[in-house]
Amino acid sequence: MAESYQPNVAKDLARIHSVITRALRVAAERSQAFAQQGYPDASTREGFASYVRTLVSVLDGHHLLEDELAFPYLRDKLPEAPYDLLMAQHREMLPILEQIKATIEAAAEVSASGALNDINRALTQIAGIWHPHIQIEEEQFTPEKTGLLIDAEEHLRLSRMFGEYSQQHTSPDYLVVPFILYNLPAEQRAIQAQAMPPIVTQQLVPIAWKEKWASMVPFLLD
Repeated sequence: MAESYQPNVAKDLARIHSVITRALRVAAERSQAFAQQGYPDASTREGFASYVRTLVSVLDGHHLLEDELAFPYLRDKLPEAPYDLLMAQHREMLPILEQIKATIEAAAEVSASGALNDINRALTQIAGIWHPHIQIEEEQFTPEKTGLLIDAEEHLRLSRMFGEYSQQHTSPDYLVVPFILYNLPAEQRAIQAQAMPPIVTQQLVPIAWKEKWASMVPFLLD
């Protein structure tokens, strides 16, 4: 039986870190492979473009959430954390994300090896900043620390507020939600799903939105 969802700011942020970490790895590996071998078919080409666009949206939205809501809130609770460094790292990634956005249309063409190599280099740059960045965050903002400093009712309020903010700043929802869920292994996915409205996980993702995100399936977990 899956662990039940217990709102905790640190756990919620770390779960999204896991989503982004896997997606960066998959996108880098596949961009390199497609640059060398080409796309096997049109559906894969479309799915990869959607996957990378969604990765950029989720990563950008995650950083906005931290800069605008999470860090200002946590600064009062954990003032010793290196917020200025973390926000500077966010800014360092921003122009690289813009490069990916500008290149993804060219990478979705049949003959796209140059654009795919550009995306691969950009993803490698992002990953080089990302991994030490989240290591700092997860060492500073642990579930134990936030559990002691923030009561359960406040964790729930923050979870809902952060969820609403993320929904407003990532798009399209019919790609973002399955992207988040299916870049998580099954146990973590089940926990994440509990934080979402049942209509989203039981009707929209598996039924109403299924055709819209179906081309991303080769890049997602079962």
